[in-house]
Amino acid sequence: MGQQILAKLIPLLEKINWPATTAATEQGRQSYLVGLEKVDSYSGDPNQLTAALKTFVTGGSQPFAFAGVAYTLIAAAQEKDGSYAPDGLEAAMSWLEKAQDLEPDVLEINMLEPLVYVHNGRLEDARIVLDYLHDIRPSDYFLYRIEVAFWQAMGDSEQTVHWFGKAAEAAITVPQRLAMRGQLADYYFNQQMWAEAKDSYQEALHFDNTNPVLWHKLSIVHWQLEDIEEAEKCNQHTLRLKDFPAARQLEEKIKSKKSDGGLLGRLFGS
Repeated sequence: MGQQILAKLIPLLEKINWPATTAATEQGRQSYLVGLEKVDSYSGDPNQLTAALKTFVTGGSQPFAFAGVAYTLIAAAQEKDGSYAPDGLEAAMSWLEKAQDLEPDVLEINMLEPLVYVHNGRLEDARIVLDYLHDIRPSDYFLYRIEVAFWQAMGDSEQTVHWFGKAAEAAITVPQRLAMRGQLADYYFNQQMWAEAKDSYQEALHFDNTNPVLWHKLSIVHWQLEDIEEAEKCNQHTLRLKDFPAARQLEEKIKSKKSDGGLLGRLFGS
């Protein structure tokens, strides 16, 4: 991920036929918003990012297309450990500046600037730009999401959860709401807040109950909570939806745990 994806993606940008229109059009804006959601669904497959790039370009607006490239590069720059490749962020900023040169006052474009600052550690600069953009648009789903990233970078769990809630409330589309529920659950998971993660994954599955990744993560949460029966149920549900190595590995762990428990019970006569 990260550097490897960027090495494949950046050369592709030189081959794209960019729109001729240099204004931020409504059609361009709508394609841009659709493209953002496609980038948000990125899970390591470069084809997802190239599909998003095509969407940005079909909007027919240079500034929105260039901003879309910036957002795509930010996503591509993320490494497995959660850090961001500096050259990816640098490239993203370069494309964002191209968009801003054409349209300096479009919030949907300018909101990417504090996101780049968050990921490259310029938190004071991110805070200044975020406060400025909030003054322009006090309630905005995308700005709230960037607040989530900001407070995660600050290491403030309470504020992170607060802004997850604000983003979910401000979400306009179903994919946006699903994204916020899933990401909040992932945040709890990564913080090893298992009880909170369980509740959040269950809520997310209420709206997206055929998602094997959510079921797999819920099964891991039950495993961590030492609820082996529920872990097994969720694991089997995961495998019915999709058979993949991580789920099979957990299945083996559960079988081994249940076998150990059975032997222990026999040894002590229970």
